[in-house]
Amino acid sequence: MLEKIFKIISTETETIYDPMSVDINSFLWASGYYNHKITQREIEKPYLISLQYYGTVDYEDIILWLNNIPDVFELVPGIELRIPKLVDLKKFIVDNTA
Repeated sequence: MLEKIFKIISTETETIYDPMSVDINSFLWASGYYNHKITQREIEKPYLISLQYYGTVDYEDIILWLNNIPDVFELVPGIELRIPKLVDLKKFIVDNTA
């Protein structure tokens, strides 16, 4: 999902999405969020978090990004994530899509 909001930095051989092109602090948690303690299984399969809260795996990367997690494998079980309400997540994506 992040590829929809990050600006593209292109080279001759690859496409790179720039995480610095969107200010993470501009995300508004207007509707609140769910607290979620991550499990070992979710570290191995982080898409399960998105599936649990949104019924789709599409938001896996943005959940991690909003929690300042560049690499899920650096986590340990028990770390608490903030899972945004879907209405806020969708608004953020629309507001940041070029």
